[in-house]
Amino acid sequence: MLQDKDISVLDEERRAEETVDSIAGEAEAKTLTSQVTDLIDDVRLLAHAEIEYYRAKLSVNMAATKRILTMFGVGLIFGTMAIIAFILGLLLILTDYLGPLAATGIVTGAALLVAAILTSKAIKGAKKLPLDEHDA
Repeated sequence: MLQDKDISVLDEERRAEETVDSIAGEAEAKTLTSQVTDLIDDVRLLAHAEIEYYRAKLSVNMAATKRILTMFGVGLIFGTMAIIAFILGLLLILTDYLGPLAATGIVTGAALLVAAILTSKAIKGAKKLPLDEHDA
C-alpha cells in the first residue's frame, strides 16, 4: 500500500530552503535607508488614519451631545412650566378658601421651604464630594 504512494519529503525540505533563501535575498536587496523610509511612511500613514478616526468619532459624539442637551433643555423648560402651573393652580384653589393674601403666603412659604431643604441637601452632598483623588 505504501509502495504505491509517492512521498516527497525531500522535495518539501528543498522547497522550504528555497523559500528561506528567497526571503533572505529580498531582505538583503533592501537597504537600511529604504527600510527606514518605508517605516516612516507607514507611521505617517497610521498617524493620519488615527487622526481621521478620532475626528469622525468626535463629530459623531458632538452631534449626539447636542441632541441630548437640546432634549434635556426642552424637558427642563416643560418641567418648569408644570411646576408653575401646579403652583398657580394651588394658589387659585386656596384663594377661594383662605383669601388671596393667605393663599399667596402659604404657597410662597411652601415653595421656599422646599427650596431651602433641597439647597441644604445639595450643599451637604457637595461637601462630601472628593475634590482630590487622594481624598477618595
